[in-house]
Amino acid sequence: MTNAYTGTTRAFSTPYLTIEEFKDAPTSIDIDNLVYNSQDPDDQDAELANTIARASSWIDTFCNQVLAATTESEQQRSRYSPDGSIRFHPRYSPVVALTSLQYGYPPNLMSLGDCSVAWIEDEEVIVPNATLGTWSSQGPLQFGAMGATGRNEVFLKYTYVNGYANTTIVTAVAGALSLVVEDGTGILAGEMLKIYDGQYTENVTVADTYVFGSATVPITRPLVYDHAPSVSISALPPAVKQACILVTTAYLKTRGDSSMTMQVSTSPGTALPNADRVGQEIAAAMQLLQPYRRVR
Repeated sequence: MTNAYTGTTRAFSTPYLTIEEFKDAPTSIDIDNLVYNSQDPDDQDAELANTIARASSWIDTFCNQVLAATTESEQQRSRYSPDGSIRFHPRYSPVVALTSLQYGYPPNLMSLGDCSVAWIEDEEVIVPNATLGTWSSQGPLQFGAMGATGRNEVFLKYTYVNGYANTTIVTAVAGALSLVVEDGTGILAGEMLKIYDGQYTENVTVADTYVFGSATVPITRPLVYDHAPSVSISALPPAVKQACILVTTAYLKTRGDSSMTMQVSTSPGTALPNADRVGQEIAAAMQLLQPYRRVR
């Protein structure tokens, strides 16, 4: 009989930019000729979206983690602390919420009934008094798990939310005290989100009445502008957005060679070899992303 391993969510990148965000950025890139022998702007936009997705995946690979908010499932082993608590480090950070936890010794795992008792830090979750639970109907009814004493091994299966909220708008009307987003994953009451909408860019603060995970987001002050569907709304650090612009630009430049570009310098723009042009942007992106790299 096969024991298939399905305990861990496979990493999947979320695009860190919309097409319009990249178009609004000063990149000196011609994005009207990305698809050979096509004059259809939809074809050009589709290829630009694909390139942004690949650049976002590069960022996740470089950082050793997905930075945009996602819901993850993992399983691992830890040990009971002498005080009876369980401490574990999820794969991705920052950790936003613990949504479920099973622990003990297979096949009899106990479920944590109230995940709000967990103490959550950016890279660690602490479950206090874990040895005081009771077994489910699949195991004996007793106080504490088998061998649940200081430093004994414990098996964990859990789901959690991590990263920075990064989604798009569905409905946002000027003067409204709420808006609707495509995906509420990672949004927290009290945090600030930025709506990236060109000259109509604005910041909003999520109200305390927000229900975690909901796509309807109440805000503390009325919206100043109307925002069309698919406009970006995000808690990603601006440095990550800029890194994605740089990497996307580098990917697009690999299609040609010795093209004229405007450099950040006091000397005139010159014809540069392709590797030099791409290397500058990738190096700048790597420097911006250093604080967000996961050490493993």
